[in-house]
Amino acid sequence: MKTLLILTALLIPAFMLGQEVLTLDQAFESALANNYQIKINQNNQEIAENSVSIGNAGLLPSVNVNGSVGGSVTNTDLEFAGNNPPVSIDGAQSTNSSAGANLNYVLFNGLSGQRTYQKLKINKLVADEQSRAAIEGTLLQVASAYYSLAQAIDQERIAKENVEISLARYERAKLANELGTALRTQLLTARVDLTSDSSIYLNTELQRKTALRNLERLIGKSLDQSTVTEAIDLNLNDWTVEQLHQTAIENNATLKNLELQAELAEKNLQLSWSSVFPSINLSGGYTYQNQQTEAGIVLSNTSAGWNGSLGLTYTLFNGFKNNTARQNQRVLLESSELQLEDQKLQLKMDISNALDAYKQSMRVVAFEENNLEAGKLNLERSSELFKAGQITSTEFRDAQLALINAEVRIINAKIAVKLNEIEIMRLTGQILSSE
Repeated sequence: MKTLLILTALLIPAFMLGQEVLTLDQAFESALANNYQIKINQNNQEIAENSVSIGNAGLLPSVNVNGSVGGSVTNTDLEFAGNNPPVSIDGAQSTNSSAGANLNYVLFNGLSGQRTYQKLKINKLVADEQSRAAIEGTLLQVASAYYSLAQAIDQERIAKENVEISLARYERAKLANELGTALRTQLLTARVDLTSDSSIYLNTELQRKTALRNLERLIGKSLDQSTVTEAIDLNLNDWTVEQLHQTAIENNATLKNLELQAELAEKNLQLSWSSVFPSINLSGGYTYQNQQTEAGIVLSNTSAGWNGSLGLTYTLFNGFKNNTARQNQRVLLESSELQLEDQKLQLKMDISNALDAYKQSMRVVAFEENNLEAGKLNLERSSELFKAGQITSTEFRDAQLALINAEVRIINAKIAVKLNEIEIMRLTGQILSSE
């Protein structure tokens, strides 16, 4: 029994330590600055932005330079027509050198370059919306982890208060047993309840630490063990389904992404028609060549000059590949448009469900607040009656547990309100602007 009392005495002062308050906005700010997944998404945005250039779309010419130097040492026997005597040279050296610069430019290819550039710009917007959707999802995870910590902190507080009540009850039972005014079974029952409550308190402490670590990982920042969340302040928003649905149509990241995907499909269809037109290419350059040899009539040969050409390429037949590609692009465009309409229906349903859940959670909070007040009054009254010996320890215990359950339910209801509220902000594309 002495060990139990020492354990209880060590547990209760844990709440006396200094506490650092972390707000949800601070958690969001830290996540935006430090979360690794958010950084990866931002890198993907940067890659897409870097890719938007006319050069990457093939609208700029390509320029190449080349050069080479070579040599040889050979034994050469030469016989000439006419009266020229034959020549025999051992170890005849020859060198060859060349250099040049060439320019190639596609003058026309069925507007393929222009449409490719438009695609690159849309791809950049797609990357932006995909990153925004991922960031919003991460912030929703941060909010969930934040309120899980809030829940764990409150449950630890409730468990601590419960230990205090059970400890006081045990001390009364112990004193009454020593004075001979209470049965030993009452003392044993109080001891069992105190032990059970102390064990629950230890478990809630572990849950709080686990919740704190989960939040630390998401926000990329170490938190003090005494960190607590801010008090949950509830304000009923007078949203309507029509208002939220219209806002979501304008701002929802997933919907915007699908709209851009439909634009991409349309650009791909336009791009597939580029093969119908011929391709006109311009090329030109400057070439320098020099050859030196110790054998032969011509001992040195040097040439330099400009060159250029204009070419046209047109595919008359390639096994209907281009026609098949255009047909497939039409089907893909139709699929992207169908997917967009399906997402609009899904979004409307999600908003309706989230709004109903939000309003229901607010009603539950109001109900549980009244129930909590009744639970507190019931425990106070039961405590007085228990001290006066007018109710049993079991009846007192029931009042104690009823209050605990009421406190837990109202915490869960408040957290449900906040999470539903944040989910609505995510669905309507406002979670980042509200941060």
